[in-house]
Amino acid sequence: MTETAAHEFIRTHDIKNVRLVFADQNAITRGKIVPVEMFLKSFSSGFGFATSIFAMNIEGETISETGLLWEKGDPDFTAVPDLTTLTLVPWKANTAQVIVDAMSADDKPFFAAPRHVLKNVLARLAAEGYEAKVASELEFYLLHGNTLAPTTEGLQAYSIANLVETEKPIEAFERNAQAMGIPLEATLSEYAPGQFEINLRYEAALAMADHTFLFRNMVKETARKLGYHVTFMAKPFANIAGSSFHLHVSLWKDGKNVFAFSEPHPAALPKELLHFIGGCQKYLNPAAAFFAPSINAYKRLRPGSYAPVNDSWGVDNRTVSLRLPPAHGNACRLEIRTPGADANPYLVIAAALAIGYLGMQEKIEPKAPVEGNAYALPSTLPRDLHAALDALANCPELMNWLGADFVHVYSAVKRAEWKKYISTITEWEREKYFKLL
Repeated sequence: MTETAAHEFIRTHDIKNVRLVFADQNAITRGKIVPVEMFLKSFSSGFGFATSIFAMNIEGETISETGLLWEKGDPDFTAVPDLTTLTLVPWKANTAQVIVDAMSADDKPFFAAPRHVLKNVLARLAAEGYEAKVASELEFYLLHGNTLAPTTEGLQAYSIANLVETEKPIEAFERNAQAMGIPLEATLSEYAPGQFEINLRYEAALAMADHTFLFRNMVKETARKLGYHVTFMAKPFANIAGSSFHLHVSLWKDGKNVFAFSEPHPAALPKELLHFIGGCQKYLNPAAAFFAPSINAYKRLRPGSYAPVNDSWGVDNRTVSLRLPPAHGNACRLEIRTPGADANPYLVIAAALAIGYLGMQEKIEPKAPVEGNAYALPSTLPRDLHAALDALANCPELMNWLGADFVHVYSAVKRAEWKKYISTITEWEREKYFKLL
């Protein structure tokens, strides 16, 4: 959107306030709201924010080990609106929102911003002639706001009755997505009580990351206004399904899908796709630091849960990490099933493209595809966030793609979360040991 088009958009929709938004390391929506006059006056020069925002943990605490705090005095970065993302906030009258890019004092992209990490990966792919197209499948729990009880009962996957029962919030999500220009492909009831999935239609990778980020925030805010609560927590309940963020990826060159195949048989698959799968297998464990970015996320990755536990791949097989859906021509793609719904879409997409393309660069042949139950194979994914961060620290190849300075900041934020977790005395421990020992 040009500046002229932005002015016209604001006039047409009688915009009074503009939200300046971006994702921190945890995909929490950060930003500020400015009067439209201030937005129009300053959107070229940008708006100031403290760099320590990118040092925040999930609780909003700033982590000094990132190096973004006292060493440099916590200076501002400049937030420059990306006018291509200007859209309405449909649930808030006379309000628009725009994603901002973080720029440092030397007018260069700020290295710790997740959106820039993805943009850098896409620029490297573009330099080799490739464009990535991506689609997101997002699962979440829709709960009653006053009790946090599930809005539906039973294990009724694909239940139309569940969609009818929750049509007020579900249809509000769909309407708001349409008003924001976020193309949806399907809505369905998932496997657990109160669990739903909404699929976003595939598009260019940066647009998909933006739309996934905005969509999650929209769903949570819309639900709250209607008296519901939505959580994208990866494993909110112990004995029922976790929530995933399945990612569908294809690479294009000269207008053609280089993953396209005539039949989903290993002998018929293009080398680009096979090597991409091989890279995903080789580097899946360090990428898990982004695919499963929380303490809770690893409780989702359990056998028999429809979540993967190893680096397996297969054709139309939902027990593997890397699934090749049945498709033909331009619809051919790889589904990466490891990410949880709590993951940062910018970092998930960046890491997925990086590890896959590393496989193409190194010409890594994948292991044999799994036919049948991949849960029968050993569990090889990191057992927890600490193990995933260690794998990332020992993977210079992925750090090179994402930026070593960024990985340092991200890892410091996540290691602080791990340290707090292991020092916490839980009710389970007190219940088991307090009286007897």
